[in-house]
Amino acid sequence: MVWTGLAAAACALMAVSGVVAVTTGRMLPTLQGRVVRPELWGYGQLVFASGMATGISLRWWASSLALGDAGAATALALIALGGALQWRAQRPALR
Repeated sequence: MVWTGLAAAACALMAVSGVVAVTTGRMLPTLQGRVVRPELWGYGQLVFASGMATGISLRWWASSLALGDAGAATALALIALGGALQWRAQRPALR
């Protein structure tokens, strides 16, 4: 239970930094040189955090094996999409 709480706190911190990046364009100092598009990075971070939160919450709402598999697949897809958005935010926009 403690690990779930710590993971939920990490998801919340990721979501907060994603919201800050989307609304203000500010980034953590370690990311400022690498990230070209902070707004896209923030959206990627929000999607990534929602995937992590989905994976963490499986133990409460997945009452059957089918729901657990669907939830795990959704969590994995959200994490992958968030990572892809963050990766793309480090590259210049296509013209």
